[in-house]
Amino acid sequence: MPKSINKGLVAVSTAMVASALLLMTPMLAAAQNPHFVKGPTLSDNTRDFSLTVSFKAAGLGNEPINIFLTSSGGSADLQCVNKGGNEPAPKQFEFGPLQGDTITVTPRNGQITASPTLEPPDLPSGRDAGCPNNNWTVRPNSITYENVELHIEQNGQDILGSPIDFGDVTIP
Repeated sequence: MPKSINKGLVAVSTAMVASALLLMTPMLAAAQNPHFVKGPTLSDNTRDFSLTVSFKAAGLGNEPINIFLTSSGGSADLQCVNKGGNEPAPKQFEFGPLQGDTITVTPRNGQITASPTLEPPDLPSGRDAGCPNNNWTVRPNSITYENVELHIEQNGQDILGSPIDFGDVTIP
């Protein structure tokens, strides 16, 4: 008889543990609490006119995450320069929406560290930029990105509720 009691207790104990784990599964999923541990910090590169945001986040679970920067558009102040060093008045160039490359990261222990970059738009050259002819080179004096946003998405949804908005950013 003691053997049947032990078997019953083992069966009940196993069933109780399994039930408790099943009940806890939704709580474990809901326990994810995405937040920044460090940053996000926006930095601009005055050499190539790109933007980079660096951060560390936690509370992300273990599913892959897509990270990228966007801008709704902007403008560039372009300078035409000929081989003799002549520089007429700068020209304005407007550009449309931009999206940086997507970085896909699988969190480790619910954490990620990332630094997505937004490259400048393709700028016109020579006559397309308003220079006297195509022998002139074009260099940006400044670029303004409008509505710069950091996107951290999981399954197509922003895990922080909405993108992180840095507003308008001008380099330099």
